[in-house]
Amino acid sequence: MEDAAVKQGFMYFQQQQTFGKKWRRFRAVLYRQSGCALARLELQDSPEKLRRGEAARRVIRLSDCLRVTEASGEASSPRDTSAFFLETKDRLYLLATPTAERSSWIQAICLLAFPWPPARNLL
Repeated sequence: MEDAAVKQGFMYFQQQQTFGKKWRRFRAVLYRQSGCALARLELQDSPEKLRRGEAARRVIRLSDCLRVTEASGEASSPRDTSAFFLETKDRLYLLATPTAERSSWIQAICLLAFPWPPARNLL
């Protein structure tokens, strides 16, 4: 059974390389938690790379998310995009989306990562 996507589009991910940093474009799909899957943000390579067998896929579990904030001082993002940070228990991600979509991505991620009211353990 396929999970329903909450939001999808294109997103850039900044990768650290041997000689500096590089922005890489991914197809981003945001999924809500279901009975058989965690809430997550999946970054998938382009279909062209899938056909050649080079595709990469990153899965960021939203249950590990600590904060999501705008990166207003991050001038190095690709043209016509705005950057934001997504911090998890293990890593700090620098992501960029088209400027007009940044707020909606941040809001959607926050709604899934930090649900309110918090779930209660009923023992």
